[in-house]
Amino acid sequence: MRILIVDDHALFREALSGMLTRLAGDLVVLEAATANDAQRLVSHHRNLDLILLDHAMPGLNGVDAIPELHARCPATPIVVLSADEDAATVSAAIRAGAAGYVPKSANSHTLLNALKLVLAGEIYIPPRYLEQSTVEPGAADRPRTGELTERQLDVLRLLADGLPNKSIAQRLGIAEATVKLHVSAILKQLGARNRTEAVITAGDRGLLRD
Repeated sequence: MRILIVDDHALFREALSGMLTRLAGDLVVLEAATANDAQRLVSHHRNLDLILLDHAMPGLNGVDAIPELHARCPATPIVVLSADEDAATVSAAIRAGAAGYVPKSANSHTLLNALKLVLAGEIYIPPRYLEQSTVEPGAADRPRTGELTERQLDVLRLLADGLPNKSIAQRLGIAEATVKLHVSAILKQLGARNRTEAVITAGDRGLLRD
């Protein structure tokens, strides 16, 4: 699994890198101190599984950087991890295309669970923000309930070809652990009990058409 951490504090990046080893054993962490550095970096590393992005940084802030990062790395989910806990900022991040927003005051358990949810194709917003009308999950062209993300559709098509998780990971340039998360999300979204049933259901719904 390849994760990019974008934060202007080196100590925080180091601490976060250590915590993320609990997310995947084959973890590769890339680092950038500013949003502009991150934009340049993703131009050369497009096979990222996840981008963790601070909001308040020198130069371009995290929320304003999201559209350009998406343009350069469209298949990679972006999670804003920030000390800014204002509801308007959370809303702005989701509207800009973030797949999640985790306050830096969250504990490691909450953070890792949020990242697992995002890697499975969902959107994470802290519960207390969901009660506030300023936050509208899904407003930034994210997948609606009952739909699969583009990456999940990629995985689904390869499942239909009979490829195992390891081969799917190699084909898509992502970690096998990430494939497993996508498969779990696909099964849940399609209401399927196993891979075969998921492929049959997807075929019936026309999801396997190019």
